[in-house]
Amino acid sequence: MKGLALFYAALLAVVLPLSAGIAGTFRGIIVHPPQGEASRGWIYVQGRNGNLRRAEVSRAVVLYASDVPQSLREKVPARSLREGVEVRVTASQDGDGEWRATRVEILRLRPQRRHKPRVRPATNDSTPGLKSAG
Repeated sequence: MKGLALFYAALLAVVLPLSAGIAGTFRGIIVHPPQGEASRGWIYVQGRNGNLRRAEVSRAVVLYASDVPQSLREKVPARSLREGVEVRVTASQDGDGEWRATRVEILRLRPQRRHKPRVRPATNDSTPGLKSAG
């Protein structure tokens, strides 16, 4: 009887963690969802090695890393989950193999687009070296 109880305790110790799903952390850049794939409540993260993972983020805690400047932060961090943003996702894989995020840390916001400098026309036609030959 004691041996049977020990067997069941060992079996539960092995089965319970497996039924909770596989937990993991991955990092990468948020990319545009592939055509025909869900986008609302999901992000698609491409790692450095090219692997693409999608994670459901509707219930995740979204926060900024300490390196992200305060001036660039949204009041609601989840609004910053856009293409080009670098993130670290902590998630569990459900029975269907889908990643369900519990935490999304925004590591770096996408760089601001730089505007091309405007070229002003010369106001003085007598500037040496700018006259055309001819």
